[in-house]
Amino acid sequence: MSESGNTLARVTKVTVETFVSEYLRKNQPVIVTDAMRDWEALKRWTPDHLSKRFGHEQVQVYGDLFRLVGITSLSEYLTKYFGRSGTLAEGAPNFVPYVRWYSHLVADDRVPWADEVFQQIGDDWGRPYFFPSNSFVLPHCAPSDSIDPSRDWFPARGLFISAKGARTRLHADPWSSDALLCQAYGVKDFVMYDPAQAPYLTKGGRSVDVEAPDLQVFPDFPRARETARDKLQPGEILLVPAGWYHHFKSTSDSISLTWNFVHLCRLREFLSYLAAGPPETELKQLAFAYFGSPGRRPLDSDGFLATLTTSLGPHAPAHPPH
Repeated sequence: MSESGNTLARVTKVTVETFVSEYLRKNQPVIVTDAMRDWEALKRWTPDHLSKRFGHEQVQVYGDLFRLVGITSLSEYLTKYFGRSGTLAEGAPNFVPYVRWYSHLVADDRVPWADEVFQQIGDDWGRPYFFPSNSFVLPHCAPSDSIDPSRDWFPARGLFISAKGARTRLHADPWSSDALLCQAYGVKDFVMYDPAQAPYLTKGGRSVDVEAPDLQVFPDFPRARETARDKLQPGEILLVPAGWYHHFKSTSDSISLTWNFVHLCRLREFLSYLAAGPPETELKQLAFAYFGSPGRRPLDSDGFLATLTTSLGPHAPAHPPH
């Protein structure tokens, strides 16, 4: 992985209109540095605080590429992996796992979800001032309605609690969705590639490990051009646009907050994604988002698609995908 030295633009006092027009609509990453200043989370979400408050809760623990490796209490994870001086605890795996603690993502209660925890931490944070309050395709929120990720369900709304050395290997997010990642504690290194780099980064449904690329499997990886290599600091919020490949590594013990979404300005791309035939797992997650998720709004599927395609105007597809 070459050193490009490219960092992302950092902005302050960005309006909702500018965020939508310059970053969401143009599918461009950005870091907003002043939207968490009033959040209690920025002051309170330390490992000790979370351990005392939620240490008894069961959490999902993952490897470096979305593989569930265990379920344990939060306090057990923090005791085993946080505050290390660089050596893993006895009996630990040869990689550093991390807690990926989501609100319900599918209709499956075999794993512990974080819905009740998000209800308890709702006062610790709020909708970032630049983030739209309505006009979402995913989750559905009409222009006449309003929604707030600190109070309402969003897909992949979760806490990432990552010990030093934990990483999330290169991937692009599902559902043709954007994501915000809010850094509350610690620092994360990341590298990002724009969607045009996909042929050099993926093969057969797999993505290259940018820290240890297997050039036998990914011979074209040296041709990939990274867009950014940067650090996400406490108090910063990163927009990861749809289709962008990203790799994260915690360079210290880290606590982050995230959620995914599709704004109405990206409707055309979302419909193209549906028309292309998403994987079955993503279709199940979308079905849950629209018809089974907590806090879902009343939704008629045919009427919803008709409303969406009407908003595209004369360029709407003649037959919206079902």
